[in-house]
Amino acid sequence: MQDLDIQRETMNERYLGLPVYVGKSKTQAFSYLKERIWKRIQGWKEKMLSRAGKEVMIKAVAQAIPTFAMGCFDLTKELCDHISSMIGKFWWSQQEKENKIHWISWEKLILPKGRGGLGFRDIHGFNLAMLAKQGWRLVQNPESLCARILGAKYCPHGDLFKAKMSGTVSYTWRSIMRGIKVLESGVIWRVGNGEKINIWNDPWIPRGITRREITPRGGNLVSRVSELIDPVSGGWDDDLLNQTFWSEDVEVIKSIPVHFDLDDVLAWHFDIRGIFSVKSAYKVYRDVVEHESRRGQASTAANCRTDETFWKKLWKLNCPGKIKHFLWRLGHNSVAVRCNLKRRGMEIDTRCVMCNRLDEDGGHLFCNCKFVKYIWRELNIEEVRCRLANQVSVQMFMSLIWELEEKMQLRVVMLLWHWWLERNRVREGERRRSASELAFIIAAQSDEFLKIDSKAHQAQNGPSKHWCKPVGDTLKINVDGAFFAETKSGGWGYVIRDADGAVILAGAGITRAMDAFHTEVVACQAGLKAACEKGMTRIVLETDSMMLRLAMEGNTFSLAPTGGLVHEIKMLASSSFVCFSVLYCPRVCNGVAHALAARGCKCSPNSDLYWDGVPTGLENLVAEESLAPFS
Repeated sequence: MQDLDIQRETMNERYLGLPVYVGKSKTQAFSYLKERIWKRIQGWKEKMLSRAGKEVMIKAVAQAIPTFAMGCFDLTKELCDHISSMIGKFWWSQQEKENKIHWISWEKLILPKGRGGLGFRDIHGFNLAMLAKQGWRLVQNPESLCARILGAKYCPHGDLFKAKMSGTVSYTWRSIMRGIKVLESGVIWRVGNGEKINIWNDPWIPRGITRREITPRGGNLVSRVSELIDPVSGGWDDDLLNQTFWSEDVEVIKSIPVHFDLDDVLAWHFDIRGIFSVKSAYKVYRDVVEHESRRGQASTAANCRTDETFWKKLWKLNCPGKIKHFLWRLGHNSVAVRCNLKRRGMEIDTRCVMCNRLDEDGGHLFCNCKFVKYIWRELNIEEVRCRLANQVSVQMFMSLIWELEEKMQLRVVMLLWHWWLERNRVREGERRRSASELAFIIAAQSDEFLKIDSKAHQAQNGPSKHWCKPVGDTLKINVDGAFFAETKSGGWGYVIRDADGAVILAGAGITRAMDAFHTEVVACQAGLKAACEKGMTRIVLETDSMMLRLAMEGNTFSLAPTGGLVHEIKMLASSSFVCFSVLYCPRVCNGVAHALAARGCKCSPNSDLYWDGVPTGLENLVAEESLAPFS
C-alpha cells in the first residue's frame, strides 16, 4: 500500500455496481440488492395496482434489479429465497396490509403460465443460468484474455468440465463453477471427424435430456466416435454401429450428419441453432428440479399435458389482464370466498354474502345463489349455468367454459367477474344492483371485447397470398421438407421454375433426419445441387422455413445439428452461382414443393424421384401457380 502510494482502500465499496471484495458473509456483501428491491416495493404500495399491473412490475423491475450481479456471482440460496419472499409478500399484499394470505405457494407461482403458474423467476435457478453463460463464454472463446487467465490458474489441463474447486479458489471462480454444472446438463458435441468425442463419456447423441447412449459399454474396445465413421464413404459404418449399439441407439446415430473434414464442436442441445441462452438454461434447470420433485408421482406427470391445454386457453382469452388473473385464481380454487377463508383457519361466518343463506363456496356463489340465477336468466344462458352447477371440480367447471363458442364464453367470463365485484361491493356495505342492470353491463362489455377482437382478425387477414414468378432470366427454386419423428426420417422436395412459371426440374426423396429443419436443409441441398449440375447461374431460393432463410443468410446456425450441412450448401452457392438470394414465403405459396415433399416420404431409400418437367399428378397445382404475377 505504501510502496504504491495508495491513499485509502475501497474494499468495502462497490465498482460498477458490484462489491469490490466478497468476504465470508455473502449475505452482507449483497445486502444492497435486498435494500434496492425493498425500496422499489415500498414505493409501489402507495399506488393501487391491479394484479396484472403487479405482475408487470415484478417481472420488469423487481426481478431485474439483481440480474447484473447474478451474471458475476452466486448470490447464495439463502439470499435468493429472501428476495423471493419479499416479492411474494408484495404480490399478495394490498398497500399497507402486509399479512395477507398467500393463497398459492411460490413454487407454483414460478411455474410457466401454461403450467398453471405466473412465470415468476426462480431467483436461485436464474442466478445459476446467468453463471452458466459465463462458462459458455469460456468454452466458446478459449483464446480470450479472461479464459486464458482463469484457465492457467484453475484449469491447466484445458477441460473446463473437469475442473475442481479447492478451498483457496476465488469466489468468482467458485460462482462460475456452480454455473458450469448447469451448463454441463445441456451441452452436446456436434460430430465432425469424431476425434474429440468419447463415445461412452461425452454427450453426443441428440436425444432427450441425457444426450447419451443407452447401450451399456460392457467390454467394447471402441472408444472414439471417429472409429464409427467409414473413412472411404465419410459416413457412418453401419455394420460397426449394429455390432456396437442397441437398435434404439443405432437409429438415432444414423440420423446425425457427419462432416469428416470439420472438427467436433461443443454446442447447446436445447436450442435449434445450438447457441446457449440464459432462457433455455433456466428452463433446463427448472425441468431437472421438477423432474426430481415429481419422482413417484405418476399421476401428476400423466396429467401435465391436459393441464397445459387448460391454462393456455385461459391466458388466450380476449379480455383484460385483471380478469384473466381472477380466472387463474378461480382455476386454483383460491378465490377468497368464505368457505375457502374458513379452510385457511379464519373464524368467519360462512353464509353467502349475497343471499345470507347457504355456505359460500365457488359453486354456490357463481351458480346456485338465488340472485346470480336471475343474471344467468337475463343473459339467456340458464342452460349453461345448469351444466356448470353439475361439475364436481373447479377444473371441470373451467374446462366446460373453454368448450363454449366465443360469444357465449365471453359472456360467462364477464358474468363471473362482475358478480365477484358485486359481491365485494355488497360486503363493503353498498347496495346490490338489480339483475337487469348487471346483465346490461355484462352484455355491453362482452360485445365490445368481441368487436375489438374481430377488427384485429380483419387487420391480420389482409390480401390473399400466392406464389410469384421470378423476373428475367432468374430461376426460382422452391424447397420443402416433411418429418416423421417416430421413424427419424422425412421427405424432401424441390421444383425449379422460370419466369413463365414453367417447370424445368423437380425432385423428391426420403432421408434420415433428426428434426423437421434437417429435412428442409436436405431439400435445399438437393435443389441447389440439381441447379448446379444443369449449369444454372442466377437463382432465387424460396422456402416456407424462416429458420432455413436465417441459416442461409447468417452464421447463427454454425453450431446447429445441421450446421456442417448448411456450411456445405453456402460454399456450393457461393462457388456455383453468379446471383443467389434466399426468400421466405408462407406455406400457401409453396404448394408444389410441399406436395413433392409429401411424395418423397413414400419413396424407398436410395430411390429418389426426378422430373425434367411437370411432376406427374401435379399438373393442376403447377398450372394454378403459373397464373400468378411476377414477384
